[in-house]
Amino acid sequence: MIPAPRSLVLPVSEAAATLWDAGRPSGVVLVHGLLGRRTMHEIVAIAELLAERHDVLALDVRGHGETPGRFTWGREEWREVAAGVDHLAATGRRVAVVGFSFGGFHAVRAAAHGAPIERLALIGAPADLRVLDHFPLGPKLWRHLPAMRGRGRRRLSAEIPRRSSLRDDELARVKIPVLVVHGEGDWLISERHARRLAGALSASKRLDIPGGFHGEYLVHSHGRELAEALREFLG
Repeated sequence: MIPAPRSLVLPVSEAAATLWDAGRPSGVVLVHGLLGRRTMHEIVAIAELLAERHDVLALDVRGHGETPGRFTWGREEWREVAAGVDHLAATGRRVAVVGFSFGGFHAVRAAAHGAPIERLALIGAPADLRVLDHFPLGPKLWRHLPAMRGRGRRRLSAEIPRRSSLRDDELARVKIPVLVVHGEGDWLISERHARRLAGALSASKRLDIPGGFHGEYLVHSHGRELAEALREFLG
């Protein structure tokens, strides 16, 4: 049975969140990507799927949705992820994090800073912000357009963009099991990022999905495959 969701504001970080709470011994934090929000259809769909087995908390990182502040392009957003993990872990839950696109970047950084994360799934996550190291304006982008049009308006308050990357020492500190998911039809994040993450994270497993879309859009193109992979990985 899926519990009814309720909204809350996480202490310290002031991040807006939605919680599906049934008092289970395990919890999952969902983190959206750039220009996303916790209420977007794809995040809610995954939350309701996982809420059949786990308590689920979906959050807005700073500058997105209902969370105040300015987006810092990966420098500080890990703090919202850590606050979500701490909220679920406070009652003794084992906590995993599923990060979509830039949300995966924030989640890795949270784990590197010591957030009590037991498992981590990265869906189309970048290892750095050099995402235009390939030609994005091709057939892969056009296949994403129907899903993009359904997203609606988004709010983003951000600092001036700056370079950011997950450093080798940060990746080396992440010793937990990690599932690195790469959609081979991803228009934005090239295979290079999945290769680096899977190669540098010592307990990682990589899953390539032929034709799979980018980040949250993978719910549209290969929702069943993603759901099965997350169920198996999260237990």
